[in-house]
Order: sequence, then structure tokens, then C-alpha cells
Amino acid sequence: MVPTLTSFWELLETNFPLGGPRRHLGDLVGGDVVRALEKAGALKYLRVADWYPCPSPGGEGCPRHVMERDDGRFEAVCGNDTPECSDLLLTEKDLAFLAVVPEALCAAIAKALQIRANVETLPSRRHVYRVGKFMPEAGIKHTIYLAARCGERDYAECLDGLKAHAAGQTFAVLVPTDRFVNDETRRSLAAVGAPVVALVDAIDIGVDGGLMASIDPLKLFGAIGRHGPGQLATAPSVVARALLRSGGGSAEWHDLDQGAYDHLVSTASQFDIFADELSRSVTKGRTRDRTHKTGVKSSYFRMIRAGADRRSNFDPATDGPSGEGVSGKQIFQRARKAVDLGSRNDWALFKTDIVDNHATYRFDPDTSVTFALVFAPNP
Repeated sequence: MVPTLTSFWELLETNFPLGGPRRHLGDLVGGDVVRALEKAGALKYLRVADWYPCPSPGGEGCPRHVMERDDGRFEAVCGNDTPECSDLLLTEKDLAFLAVVPEALCAAIAKALQIRANVETLPSRRHVYRVGKFMPEAGIKHTIYLAARCGERDYAECLDGLKAHAAGQTFAVLVPTDRFVNDETRRSLAAVGAPVVALVDAIDIGVDGGLMASIDPLKLFGAIGRHGPGQLATAPSVVARALLRSGGGSAEWHDLDQGAYDHLVSTASQFDIFADELSRSVTKGRTRDRTHKTGVKSSYFRMIRAGADRRSNFDPATDGPSGEGVSGKQIFQRARKAVDLGSRNDWALFKTDIVDNHATYRFDPDTSVTFALVFAPNP
């Protein structure tokens, strides 16, 4: 499956501008994503890192120090007198320090969204940039800005100031995600014909490994200059929410529009487990052992989703979606049998832990198992 930029945009928004050793960034957002961002010029090589992040930072010796070995490789070691994390062998490629250079990021965004780039840092405005002009037709020019904040109040103040700075010109504001942009801020900008466009909905990775628009820019910026509380630029309607792991790395949640859902269904054979609440079907197993079952109960999908969402151990009797009590445990056990691979104490997705003399369940998928758990958009 083609990787997505969702994790990158979310991490960028709270760590602007983002940077770190290549291997560490790959662990955070995916190696394919790092390569795509390098190809697009959004991530730039700066140097060989002399430090490497700790898995549980907090000691005085954090982060881990990097030392070159006689064999040409590198070793990241804990700097505390009593080591609190294990040593890590790394290559020079692993330690390449890559960083988001905001001006280069703006140029990459401009290329993907058909914006005529003219990147400029706005003085006295933290993490706000003029990306360039969007020209839907001859003689019409709209200014496009990029802003990054990580709180509703910060975004409200930033975008209100940008509205004053625009001084009547038509414009739109790009933000990494819109999770911190509240409705009042949106309405305020919509009143002057300035849409807020979330890059998480607008740009993704193309089949060539570069960046591409996931929505036609003419539609994306169609609300520019339309005064009033009309429809702002948004992604196509979400028809499903999926938890996916197609290879190495951690599982990730994805919102799917109809096209993305149809594509995912067409690739079902690539997964060891493909469970789809919309069609109420589960396909699982490998090659000749593969099975397909239809008519799977909706309550099973709701229970599996609740368990997968749980960060700690999941007790279906108390943590289930509808508080089923004792019957919740029975529903979960049946749901696991229907969806998961394995039996008894050897399950691929959900492990059993005994806590306070009763069974609880932990979503801890085997690293060798690929899966797509597809649910209705709202639990």
C-alpha cells in the first residue's frame, strides 16, 4: 500500500520545524515517508548527528551520545553513570540529521498544489510564511500562507493577526492539520473569504514516491474570496476508518473516503487479516488456509475497535463500547475468534493477561502479521 503523510503532518505541527536522525524519523513517520519528503526537498540533510534519542528520556545523560567505532560504524550509548537504555549500533546513513527547512517545505507544498512559489518569512510572525500565489485563471491571484501552531488559542491569535496582515487581499491559510483550529476561528476567516486548508487532507505521497495533491487544487482553494460561513475546503466525505499495518512498523489509523475504501478492499488479499465492518465480512489466513466469512455481527466490530483503541489492558466488562458487563467478555471472546488469527493463548492481535485474578486483553499484534481492520467512521 502507498504510505500516507498523516503521521508527518501531525508530528510537524507539534514539533515545528521537525528534525532528527534519519533512522529515528523513519521510526516515527515511516521510512517511505522520509524518502518521499527527501525526494520532494521538504527534508534536508544538515549533518551527521552526534546524538540519538532515548526510548525513555529523563536522565541527565540524555539523549544518547554517538561514538564512532574502529570498524567505521557508530554506537549510541546512554550518557548516565548507570545506563538506563541499551546501546544502539548505527550506520552513517542512520545518523544523517534531516530537518524540515520551512522555506524548502513551502516550495515542496507549492509544487504539489500548483501554487506559484514566492516563499517569504513574515517578519515578527512566528512560524508563518507566504508560500506564493494560486492563480486559477489569468488575472486572478490569491496569496497562500502557511502557519503552524499546536493549540486552539495560538491558532486563533495567529490567524486573526494574519487576517489583519492580508489587508483585504484574497488568501487562504495552509495548516498541517485542522485539529487545533476551532469552529469560531474558521467562521471568522470564512467571513472574509479565507479558507483554512489542512495539508493532511490536501497532500499525500504519489505512486512515484513524491508529493502530490490528494484534492484538485481548484476545489481545494475554491472558497477563496467567497464571503460568509460557506463550505470550507475539506477532504471528501469519510466513509470508513481503518487500522492498517501492511508491513514492518506500527499500525496506523486512516480516514478513508469512498475511493480510498474501494482501493483498500481491492487489496484485501495482501493482508493476513482483513476485517470490514461495512460489508460485515472477515477474511483471514494465508494461501490455502485462507477463510472468508460474511454476516459478522456489528457488535463484534465495535468490541474489536474498543480493544484496539485502548492504550492499556482492555476489560470488555467495563471498557466495552456499551458497558455490556459480564456479557461484554463473551462478546469479545466471540469477536476475537471471528477476527483474530490463532486460538487459546496464541492469538496474533490480542494477548490475554491475568489482572486481579481475571482475564484482560492487550492489543499487541505479532510483528509478522499484516492486517486491515475497517470500521464505520463513527463508533
